[in-house]
Amino acid sequence: MTVQHQHSNSSTRRTLHQTLAKTSSWRCPLCASDRQHGVTRCEHSFIYNVVLIVFVIWFSWMKKDKGTRASQTSSGYQEVMILVKGGYTPDVIVFEKDRPVRLNFRREETASCSEMVLLPDFEQGARLPTGETVAVEFNPREAGEFACQMGMLRGKLIVE
Repeated sequence: MTVQHQHSNSSTRRTLHQTLAKTSSWRCPLCASDRQHGVTRCEHSFIYNVVLIVFVIWFSWMKKDKGTRASQTSSGYQEVMILVKGGYTPDVIVFEKDRPVRLNFRREETASCSEMVLLPDFEQGARLPTGETVAVEFNPREAGEFACQMGMLRGKLIVE
């Protein structure tokens, strides 16, 4: 009885393997070579992988965000509204040097990480109640960063 059971599992595995082989094939658009069972028969697969790796590296590390330029108010402040929801939007802000800045943070979430914003380079910080706009004012001389108290949400201030 045990022998029949093993034979039954073996034929089931063989049938499953044949079904997967039929459904998991892929054809290379350049040479029409095919891939079955995870084995590539195409010399272009190396090129595809290199292109994919280069794109991931560029997108993740080399792509530079130029940032959002602060608008000038009639009171002389450079002002930006920053939405706090799973991060800071915008998270890169450009200011002019030695002109007063007002960052208006509006928190639209209840995550404990975003309860506070800290600007250690400018010796500033503020509590951010949910649904309220909180202004943080300072005079930037150098670039700096802002972050939540846990350091998980981050933003960058660029001074020109």
